[in-house]
Amino acid sequence: MGSIDYSDFRILTPCAILGYGFRSDHFWLGIDKYKPAAIVVDAGSTDGGPYKLGMNKMTCGRESYIRDLTHMLQACFYRKIKVLISSAGGDGSNKHVEEMIGIIKEIAVTHKFSFKVATITTDISRESIKARIVKSQVHPCGPVADLTEINVDEAVDIVDPDIILSGRSYDPSPFAGFCLSRGVDPGVAWYIGKIMECGAFCAVPKGRTMVATVRQSSFDLTPVSPFEQCTPVSVAAHTLYEKTRPDRLPGPGGVLHLDSAQYKTLEDGRTVRVSGARFVPTPIYQIKLEGVEKLGHRTIFIGGIRDPILIAQIDDFLERARAYTKKMFPELDKDEHCQLRFQVHGKNAVMGPLEPTTTAAHEIGVLGEVVAPTKEKSHAIANNVRASILHMPYEGQMATAGNFASPLSPHEQDAGEVFRWNVYHLIDLQPGEELSMFPINSVNIDSSEPAEPEPTHFSPEELEEFTTGQPKPLVPKVVPQEEALMMDVAKIVRSKNSGPFEMTFDVMFDDLATYQRVKAANVLTNDVIGRLYNVQEQDILTNMFFEPARA
Repeated sequence: MGSIDYSDFRILTPCAILGYGFRSDHFWLGIDKYKPAAIVVDAGSTDGGPYKLGMNKMTCGRESYIRDLTHMLQACFYRKIKVLISSAGGDGSNKHVEEMIGIIKEIAVTHKFSFKVATITTDISRESIKARIVKSQVHPCGPVADLTEINVDEAVDIVDPDIILSGRSYDPSPFAGFCLSRGVDPGVAWYIGKIMECGAFCAVPKGRTMVATVRQSSFDLTPVSPFEQCTPVSVAAHTLYEKTRPDRLPGPGGVLHLDSAQYKTLEDGRTVRVSGARFVPTPIYQIKLEGVEKLGHRTIFIGGIRDPILIAQIDDFLERARAYTKKMFPELDKDEHCQLRFQVHGKNAVMGPLEPTTTAAHEIGVLGEVVAPTKEKSHAIANNVRASILHMPYEGQMATAGNFASPLSPHEQDAGEVFRWNVYHLIDLQPGEELSMFPINSVNIDSSEPAEPEPTHFSPEELEEFTTGQPKPLVPKVVPQEEALMMDVAKIVRSKNSGPFEMTFDVMFDDLATYQRVKAANVLTNDVIGRLYNVQEQDILTNMFFEPARA
């Protein structure tokens, strides 16, 4: 990246995950108006579960990557803007780094572009991990068992250029890395990464493309769309997103402390300045391992039930269908490699045993899922279960022709192989290993022909919209003064997984007075949360108020 430059600069991120898409006119407006030094985007997530890591499949389709990358590479070539992409393909495996290089080459050939590309691969050998297990340098990252050498063997996979393309990375890393290379304070650099890796999620309304103006000790956030705005609360609130607690954000090499972070709206009314974040190094540099093991094959079936007599006894009915099937297939439910699961949509499919509502629906959808060691066995069990649900009698039955309306044919659908996370651990590194463990390689993409002139990226009508557009005024929520339900006083109530094993619940309020009122009422205690969602107190990792976000 060259020598350290302490002057202000800008970073643009087009969207939260490469391949998810963005408005090209907004992207080019950001390029033209803000002239960023770098375009940075993360491509990774564990939100989709272990399947894609297990199958070595990329998060998005190839066409989606080509669509997004074409605009980014045009900006890189014509405007000389650096491009940084982390967690290539989603899981960041070496295979997907190579696939992404192939896509970049394909676009470069089509448009006659030339680039210098650096790749950083992050796969770690099984032997290295086993050696660290012996030395007690591997630790669980969440509610998982200690890692064993057997787990490592069973895991399917572990994971001044123009373009930097990396393997699996901590989501904020490419943003932080670019900022650190230009002399930015580590607290600022890592906090930029935390906010920007989700695109313009912290804007109101939630958007896609965001620009950060960066200086040594603070940064400004501006959504590119003229119809979006950042507020101090919306930015602070994003700190809670996917995090166990908002004031301490652990990452590789340290913890981001946000107790003293400050948020200020600038004169344009759309931009928020952030300062006061601190990065505190940890004594031991740690990185996270992710790996999965194969459980078997999955077959699913789905259908609807509208008979109120059957709906009233659906739990007992489905358990009788399970019991009947187990007589045909005695191996069913003996272990995790041969299982039957039901999701009853309209009853508790979303929250399962955490569901507090018991109101009966007028119709329900039943999704049956069978996992078995082989594809054939999975299909056979699913077929038996579905037929049992279709024809099995029940108490008070009046509709004797069939119980189950199937929208698909064939009724049983192959859903592929099934995996689970078996490696989700932190490993201790020795000094200097954070650099030496991850090889950097260079790739030159050279075109022998001159590129065409840069195309026009948006129409005069779109430019007019950008010039005159304004965000809608924010309308405060009218809150009852008397005793009220939480939904009547809260502005936002949301839940989101934080990795594979944790779930976060965030409740936010429109103004400080309402926040303080709810805090003083002491109604969000561990006891209340436990009773509402049927969880034990030891399973509640954090329950706290966070005033900067009024949450």
